[in-house]
Amino acid sequence: MAVEHIVQNGKVHKGSKGGTTGCGFDTREHPTHWVNTTKSITCDKDGCKN
Repeated sequence: MAVEHIVQNGKVHKGSKGGTTGCGFDTREHPTHWVNTTKSITCDKDGCKN
């Protein structure tokens, strides 16, 4: 599953809304800033890309 950060930069991270992304963002802090998506992951940080 992937989650998109729609407010800051539009990057797509590994993970899901209501949890933590592969690179460590907590999507519960600002839940309106995140949406679940089927887009390809665009974050190149450890945990998301590999």
